[in-house]
Amino acid sequence: MSLTSLERIICAARLRVPDVVPVAPYVGNHGAKIGGALLGEYCSNGKRMAEAQYRAWEIYGQDAVVAQSDNYYIAEGFGTVVEFFKDSTPALKKPAIDDILEVYRLKVPDPYADGRMPVYLEATEILSGKLKREGICVRGTGTGPFSLASHLMGTENFLVQLATAEADEDAERLDAFRLLMDLTSDALISFARALLSAGANLVQNGDSLASINMISPAMYKKWAFPYEKKYFDAINPECLKYNAASILHICGNMTPVLDCMADTGAQILELDTAVNLAEAKARIGKRVCLMGNIHPTAVLLQGTPEEVEAACEKAIADAGAGGGFILGSGCEVPPFAPQANLKAMIATARRHSYPLR
Repeated sequence: MSLTSLERIICAARLRVPDVVPVAPYVGNHGAKIGGALLGEYCSNGKRMAEAQYRAWEIYGQDAVVAQSDNYYIAEGFGTVVEFFKDSTPALKKPAIDDILEVYRLKVPDPYADGRMPVYLEATEILSGKLKREGICVRGTGTGPFSLASHLMGTENFLVQLATAEADEDAERLDAFRLLMDLTSDALISFARALLSAGANLVQNGDSLASINMISPAMYKKWAFPYEKKYFDAINPECLKYNAASILHICGNMTPVLDCMADTGAQILELDTAVNLAEAKARIGKRVCLMGNIHPTAVLLQGTPEEVEAACEKAIADAGAGGGFILGSGCEVPPFAPQANLKAMIATARRHSYPLR
């Protein structure tokens, strides 16, 4: 029996076997380019974001459409100031706070009024309205709590102050960091609930700075994991009500903490290219749906359609057996990746019916 794209994604997220391998490359800013939008307009106009992503879906026909662009839309709600450009994503101009002890003047922003969260909610609502009748999955976005905390202080400043407070065992400053992490996780929970209400079928916790390429496994377990788990503990019951699913994405080689990532409660782990999918399937594939992990630059940007097909065949062979797998990109698809490569990725998934041979 043929499933709709939404049914296919949710089936995989629930660790069941769909009709064919679901495929959902992360075409945020790539979708903007395919849809003919300048990035400066795309990331600040919900209607334009939805139009561009809908146009990209018309071209590709992937299983999930994402309303996504940059990382600062929630941070702006806390008071972070960014600089906008005509055709690139915004850059940090002024953080919300410079010192961690200033955290006590911050408050959780309103997703319906603060920052550019309303832009993303509008885009999600429009896409949901247009794609619901087609049975297409709409993916919302969301910056992880550790990453969002860095956007409120500036990444280097955040990491240096946190490491110094840890080394000095400075109780006052460590308490302030815990408050900061509670604030960012609460903001993400609030935004995810608003996304679900707007029609999102997938909500995510994209905590790229929590990568083991950036911090130690011990730091991850102490300063990222508890707040990621807090998010999923809060949002998974909401996902069940909306027939939706939750995603954790962290860039880099997260192999040392794969089990910990599964322990967060995320229903889908979107893994970067550096993670061996076969190992991940063996270790945690019975606990959580895996998503990934075609190389965004070496394969989707620089490769040929034949190389894309080969990479997709390997990913499906490594992690597709028994369901609980979504073919995706290791991270965001580059804006100028060739359309032929994305089409090859999607066509390869469509050829793989269950049970896989």
